[in-house]
Amino acid sequence: MVRQRLSKFAFYRYRYALAYVVFAVALATMLLVAGFYLPGGLTTPEIHSALISDKLSPAQLFSLHPDQLLYLPYRLLQAGTISLFGISTLGIKLPSILLGFFSALGILYLLNLWYHRNVAIVTAMIAVTTNQFLLSSQAGEPGIVYIFQTTMVLVAASMITRKSTYARLWILAGFVLAGISLYMPLNIYMLVALVLTAFIHPHARHMLFRKSSKPVIIAGSLLFAIIISPLVIGIINDMSVLRTLLGFSASVGDFSKNAALLAENYLRFIQPESGLVLAPVYGLGLAMLILLGVYRLISAKYTAKSYIISFWLVLLVPLVCLNPSIVSITFIPVVLLIALALDYLIWSWYGLFPHNPYARVFGLLPLAVLVLGLVVSSVDRYVYGLHYDSNVYAAYSNDLSILSRKLRTFDHKATVQLIVEPDKLEFYSSFARHQRYVAKLSVSSNAATIATAPVSIVERTMRRGIEKLPSDILVTRTAEGADRFYLYKNS
Repeated sequence: MVRQRLSKFAFYRYRYALAYVVFAVALATMLLVAGFYLPGGLTTPEIHSALISDKLSPAQLFSLHPDQLLYLPYRLLQAGTISLFGISTLGIKLPSILLGFFSALGILYLLNLWYHRNVAIVTAMIAVTTNQFLLSSQAGEPGIVYIFQTTMVLVAASMITRKSTYARLWILAGFVLAGISLYMPLNIYMLVALVLTAFIHPHARHMLFRKSSKPVIIAGSLLFAIIISPLVIGIINDMSVLRTLLGFSASVGDFSKNAALLAENYLRFIQPESGLVLAPVYGLGLAMLILLGVYRLISAKYTAKSYIISFWLVLLVPLVCLNPSIVSITFIPVVLLIALALDYLIWSWYGLFPHNPYARVFGLLPLAVLVLGLVVSSVDRYVYGLHYDSNVYAAYSNDLSILSRKLRTFDHKATVQLIVEPDKLEFYSSFARHQRYVAKLSVSSNAATIATAPVSIVERTMRRGIEKLPSDILVTRTAEGADRFYLYKNS
């Protein structure tokens, strides 16, 4: 009776469509704000990623340096945005923002395939407001690719087992995504978990080996081989690439120390920290849901998704302790655990009142308060943790932004000289090569040349010995070290 009355209202009939629209608009807004305002600026890993991507040449795909070969799909995408928008905050961060947006939509679609729609939209809202997702989506480095790739591979695998209308296309897409995934360290273990599930779980084995078209599988295998061919050649030339992909590179740290660091990052509820990583990574409420999800994973171990998550976590957890910097790869398994917990809470409540629709409807109000609290607290911690913490400004540099704003004020035919520290020479040389603000921008580490240049912009640490008074000082909004560049003009 209650459902019949509610169904008469347009708001109730279109509640999911409205929720999806709000989700997409809110997601785009959060990603743009996170990318260009909170925290804003660039970190050292982002600058390093931009330099690697800028050096890529499609003609040299079969002779790449290991740094260029690892995360190659992301490097190519970032190289494309840099060629369009130059060495700028937009050019460097845009690939991650786009991948973050499509990752969120993929997460929502995947959860809709695995769970009921109410569980899917609630879990997706929680997932995209977590600090880990927002930080990965705004960082101009490959961390977001783990979230995007694992989501898309699971979507393809789910559509194949469902025998959808476009199942053959999904098979081809699955092979393509699997090939791309192999360029990321530790991602092979997700594919291993899927393969183990396909062989062990009866339904998955039947759908893949009995119902799938053999010509389509052969075509997909050929696409897979073509995609990974640069990687195979790179591994043959340098075996360190394979060790890095498997998580056993020479740079891995001590297992016990890394495990202690991860535990501190995930369990630091009493004394949280801000910076490149917000600790704890998940709040206390989310941590409780994750534990409940682990319980449900153990108790409902007969489903295909339980097989996938279980194999995945068993393979990943020890290796993440060796490679704590690649912790983003655990994000999707954690989201699936949260979905398991929410699904259990909702349907357990429904099971208490199978014939009382009033209790079923109004009993969900506490759950709504819980979800709203988790979302608001995550966004609040992200905003205040990054906007008002001095550690953030020590990690993020706004030098490129304030330099670009100043160059826009010059005449387009002007000639400008930029003096920077030697270790920043390569980055600003790339910036000078891509910039379109002035006719000529030369970059040097010799401050003595300012006497010959019509306009010189000198980094604050390079102005020692310059007795001439500056015409302008380019500053940032920090309490200490706000003077970033000094501008000198010769008449």
